[in-house]
Amino acid sequence: MKKGPTIWSVRLWRNWTLSEKFVVIWAISRASSNGDDQWVMVRHKDRGWELPGGQLVEGETEDFAALRELYEETGMLGVAKAVEFGLIQDGCVVLVEVEQAPRPESWQSSDDSIKEVGWCIAVPENCAWGADEIESIRAHDWSASITLES
Repeated sequence: MKKGPTIWSVRLWRNWTLSEKFVVIWAISRASSNGDDQWVMVRHKDRGWELPGGQLVEGETEDFAALRELYEETGMLGVAKAVEFGLIQDGCVVLVEVEQAPRPESWQSSDDSIKEVGWCIAVPENCAWGADEIESIRAHDWSASITLES
């Protein structure tokens, strides 16, 4: 289900043309017994809390761009499991599993535009995304998406 532009997407992409593609990462832990109930978010210095993500570099596939952006913004490595083009407008969401177990402490990013990184169990205050947007990704049936593993 595609929706119109959100406050988040307008703010995030205000300097990009509409033809540029972007990825958003739904990062969960393989080490967690309830992985889908905890996900990674980053706190951008201007926009507040948001899912990691960014623009595809020319020639990149969505899964490669997602893994690159996840590493640049969070320092985490992971395995891209699935991609969904119907959750957000003008981009896609990539499901990525990481080895790290969720922890209550946030950590610093090496990306100067990111103030901190953390695991979430609920939509945080000062979130650039609407709660309904996060919940639609959280509740998504990834088995119906394009699988990236063999």
